[in-house]
Amino acid sequence: MTQSYKQLLAQLAPTSADAQLDQPTENKNRFEKLLVWIDQNIDSPISLNDLLAQSGLSLLELNRQFKLHTKQSPLQFIKEFRKFKQEAALANQPIIDQTYALFDPFKK
Repeated sequence: MTQSYKQLLAQLAPTSADAQLDQPTENKNRFEKLLVWIDQNIDSPISLNDLLAQSGLSLLELNRQFKLHTKQSPLQFIKEFRKFKQEAALANQPIIDQTYALFDPFKK
């Protein structure tokens, strides 16, 4: 299962994930579109300038939106989201059968 920004938002600020989206619709839409863009580009370098260009928000409003919804700065959120996705990917990897370790041909 792909880990999405919505799951991380629910962990970071469970009460604010939906309740605080009752703000001006334009900023809400821009912020949600930005989160989708971050999710799609999380494996690439993302700068503050990229976030400003993608969102169309001012620096002040961008920071305000992230603090409101994630309780973090934009770059802190990206760092946390990358960590969240990495941990999820590791959790979904198959576990190597430990039995093969018992039959090491080089072991004396």
